[in-house]
Amino acid sequence: MPPSDRDEPPRGSLRQGRDAVSNRLGEGGVLVNLRTNRIFELNATGMRAWELIGEGHTQGEIERTLEQEFEVERARVRTELATLIGDLAREGLVDADPDG
Repeated sequence: MPPSDRDEPPRGSLRQGRDAVSNRLGEGGVLVNLRTNRIFELNATGMRAWELIGEGHTQGEIERTLEQEFEVERARVRTELATLIGDLAREGLVDADPDG
């Protein structure tokens, strides 16, 4: 029997960028890049992902948490989280190590 997604090891260490600050607003929130003064608005799942990154969780752990807390399919969580992390990394708000 092939292993399921739930059996795979945690992937991708993540860290909030040094130039990033955040503030929760209602269910979502905003991130500010202090170096560029750019502001990014996050919905509820994006803000929760940001909080989990700040707590030191891996990408795999964040996927599982979001799947459970928001009752969303793993494939959708994986796709949307990868997009969010990629966007935030390009803006210098997240340091991502996909092997780590």
